[in-house]
Amino acid sequence: MKIAVITGASSGIGRETARQMADKGYKVYDLSRSDKPQAGVEHIACDVTNRTTIDAAIQQIAQTDGRIDVLVLCAGMGVAGSIEFTKEEEMQRQFNVNTYGPIRVVQAALPLMRSQQMGSNGERGRIVFVSSMAAVFGIPFQAMYSATKSAINSFAFSLKNELKAYKLTVSCVQPGDVKTGFGAARRTDLAGSDVYPNMQAAIQQMEHDEENGLTAAACAKRVVKACTKKNPSLYYTSDFLSDLECLGNRLLPTWLATKVVGMMYHC
Repeated sequence: MKIAVITGASSGIGRETARQMADKGYKVYDLSRSDKPQAGVEHIACDVTNRTTIDAAIQQIAQTDGRIDVLVLCAGMGVAGSIEFTKEEEMQRQFNVNTYGPIRVVQAALPLMRSQQMGSNGERGRIVFVSSMAAVFGIPFQAMYSATKSAINSFAFSLKNELKAYKLTVSCVQPGDVKTGFGAARRTDLAGSDVYPNMQAAIQQMEHDEENGLTAAACAKRVVKACTKKNPSLYYTSDFLSDLECLGNRLLPTWLATKVVGMMYHC
């Protein structure tokens, strides 16, 4: 039986990915702080900001199963507000969870994944990051979140080449707007609204788009595709609209792309 390890699988896209991977016959581990039971998924308490809990979780899997066939990095959180008025602790927490968290988990898992036996598909395993379309087009008043996801895209690009010799593949799924509990959990700070009077409208537009976005189950299908497809791509999107946005990023001049995004978010 193949082993799938998913961070942040207690809710949202991570939870749906865990369910779909279990339905495909994988033994699935949820590495998260919250234990929310799901059929076919085993929870291991883990905080991606705490290296000790990460190391303990990976060690437990290594002792029990001896391998990790798929590692999905899905744990994340968001902050919203103006760059000027974002507090230092919020900046640090955003990067600690969204950027350093996945990197810590990858560092902990790589010794096992590098050394495990080759699978029947001709690879030792694969690593899949859940990024965001915000990495492609930075969202105004969600700059910290956008920056953390851009960092993950770049990290995945580098990692792919570093691991090529070990037959470990790397992919990055970039969801667009998805309707989950992520938005409700986002930390929004409207400090500076008098300086940036369009901030509240921009954040409301973002929340509206999320409420009308893909379901977590639909988005998870793209993550599962990256986990299971033969010869996976480095980057995936979650839907056709996101495909068009990526195409626009390649074809549009920067000044026009910036203007379009600004118009979308009332800037």
